[in-house]
Amino acid sequence: MIYQCGSCSKTSFEINCPWCASAPTQEDGQRAPVQRQVPLDPSFYPEFQYQTKGFFKDLLGKKKEQAQLNDLLRSVLQKYSELKKPYFANFFHTMRHEGSGSNDASSPGPRLNGSYSNRELFREVLIRKGFTELEELPHLLDKLLFTTGFNAAYLGFSNEISRHVEGSLRDVLRSWIGEAGTSFRDDLSLFFYFLWNNGIRHPELQYAEQAVSTYGTPLLPWDTVQAWLRTCEQIHFDILVERLATKLEHFDPNRFVTMYHVDAMNGYDFEKFLAEIFQTAGYDVEGTKLSGDQGADLFVSRFGKKIVIQAKNYSGSVGNAAVQEAISAKSFYGCDEAMVVTNSHFTRSAIELAGAAAVRLVGRRDLQTYLDDYNQRIIEQFRTQADNVQDTNAAAFTAG
Repeated sequence: MIYQCGSCSKTSFEINCPWCASAPTQEDGQRAPVQRQVPLDPSFYPEFQYQTKGFFKDLLGKKKEQAQLNDLLRSVLQKYSELKKPYFANFFHTMRHEGSGSNDASSPGPRLNGSYSNRELFREVLIRKGFTELEELPHLLDKLLFTTGFNAAYLGFSNEISRHVEGSLRDVLRSWIGEAGTSFRDDLSLFFYFLWNNGIRHPELQYAEQAVSTYGTPLLPWDTVQAWLRTCEQIHFDILVERLATKLEHFDPNRFVTMYHVDAMNGYDFEKFLAEIFQTAGYDVEGTKLSGDQGADLFVSRFGKKIVIQAKNYSGSVGNAAVQEAISAKSFYGCDEAMVVTNSHFTRSAIELAGAAAVRLVGRRDLQTYLDDYNQRIIEQFRTQADNVQDTNAAAFTAG
């Protein structure tokens, strides 16, 4: 099974996060506590695995307890499958920024002078739909929500990866890294899981097929993943060197956009330029009216996910108002995500509000990364056009 760490968010095939286990010790000389691993398949939570109690007790009671766990698991998985859409999926997307609060009661239901979180109310919705196991297992709801989130992330990841699967394993990795950049450091295990799950086999990867039914057996050994991480670092390094060489060879100042150009734009030109950036990156882009846009300046979509963008070309810091406009626009237009993009910086309160409301902030530093990607694509288009001209000229010369 594949897991995502609740602390570092990296993926692996291990039941304990190997990334956190290898992290430096804390100031007191102790290692950080082991963090929860969120499995893509909820049946791989430890609660559903038999915990050994010693040889003689195992001999007498293991089969009976394992049978009870299996019955519980079947019931939980059946109800989770029935209620995953729309209940779990929609709750995760609308309330994911709200964690389990200190006021949450361990047992469901009303209480004197109760103040109820959305998560508590959601649990009651599910119980009334027949998910009675949530009454006995107070932490099960949180675990299923974590898995729902991981599944949503994997779905988006799968859509992104599906166009990088042709050729040898090194070709596939190079194609993926060329677009995704350093995200391979967090998601290489997820990438290998995608290949395995879709029946895409490469002789360099020897999967442990029994891992799908055996708790604690990794699909690929950690040593194998680490070896391929080193290979990916070499691929990434080569890509960076080649891109710099291409940039130096084909650089044309008249065709490149710097942050100084962005600073000189007015608000309307800034919106148009953001549209061009996202179009060049492969997004479908839709503009809005110049007035009465309910806080939306731009809509971009890719792989079924629609994002509303609030664009702020400022000389000063961007505050709460822009974030609030993005929140309103996301709700008004029914978008999946909201983003505020600026050539400036955000105030501390804007950053706090965005974090609470799951609004993505793209400030000056992040915008520079977008500019670098945009300019790199301009270079690649220029090189492709030059190669096409050379091919055409060569063909004409040969024909002549």
